[in-house]
Amino acid sequence: KRYPAKILSCEEIRCQGYSEPNAGSDLASLQTRAVKDGDHYVVNGQKVWTSFAHVADWMMLLARTDPSVPKHKGITYFLLDMKSPGVSVKPLRHLTGEAEFNEVFFDNVRVPESQALGGVNNGWAVGLTTLMYERLTLGFGLQMRLRITFDRLLDLARRMQKGGRPVTQDPVLRQKLAQLWIDSECLKYTGARGITKLLRGEMPGPEASTGKMVWVDAHQRLQELAVELEGPYGQLAKGSRWAVDGGVWQHSFLRSRANSIEGGTTEIQKNIIAERLLGLPKD
Repeated sequence: KRYPAKILSCEEIRCQGYSEPNAGSDLASLQTRAVKDGDHYVVNGQKVWTSFAHVADWMMLLARTDPSVPKHKGITYFLLDMKSPGVSVKPLRHLTGEAEFNEVFFDNVRVPESQALGGVNNGWAVGLTTLMYERLTLGFGLQMRLRITFDRLLDLARRMQKGGRPVTQDPVLRQKLAQLWIDSECLKYTGARGITKLLRGEMPGPEASTGKMVWVDAHQRLQELAVELEGPYGQLAKGSRWAVDGGVWQHSFLRSRANSIEGGTTEIQKNIIAERLLGLPKD
C-alpha cells in the first residue's frame, strides 16, 4: 500500500533499471549482480538508457541473484532507493541536447531482501508484467498525444505554401495526412481494447506490443512530414528566430528517432507479435 499511494500522488518518481551495456534487447543476459548478505542483498553493476534516473526517487531494478540457473530464472526484481549509498547517476545527452537518459552505477549498494518484489529469482516474470503494463498504458496515452500533434500538423499544413500554392492542395500530401488520421483511429481502438481488459481485471498480454509498434511508425512519419512541409526551414534548431513555430518540429523530429528503440525495439515488438500472437516459429 505504501508504494502505490506515493506513485499515484506523484510524491515519488520511479525509473526502470533494466538495460545494460551488453543486455538490451536480450535483457535476460543482464550481469548486474545482487549477492545475499544477511537480510540484505549487495548490488554491483551498471544500467544504461535509464530514463529520468537523475530525478527518480526509486528504481525498479532487475539484478542477477543466481548465476547457476538458466538466465531467465536467476533474476530478482528489487525496489531500490536511489538515495542509497553507492548509487551514482551519469546523464547521457542526446541529439536534441537534452539529458533524459542516464547511466547508473552500483557500488556495493545494500538493498533489503524485503524489497524483492515477487520473491527472489522470480524477477523475470515481474519485469515482463511491468513492460506489458507500460506498453499498454503508454499506447493509450500516446495515442491521445498523437491526435493532438496531428491537429497541430494540420494547422501547419494550412499555413505552408509550395510553388505559390497551399501545400494542402497537393493530393500526395493529403493522402499522407489521411493515413496518419487512420493510424490514429486504429490506435485509439487498440488502446480501448487494452483498457477494457484491465477494467475486467485481466492482465495485459503480448497484444500491447501492437500499439507500441504502430504508434512508433505513425509518430515518426508524422514528424518526418512536418519537417518536409517546412522545407529548408525544417533544418533550423529549436530557439532559432527564423524557425517555424520556434523550431519545435525539428526538435520533435530528432527526439522521435529514439521511439523505435526505447521501451523495447521495434524488432523485438515484431518478434513478440509473430511468436505470441500469430504462433509463428521463434526467431
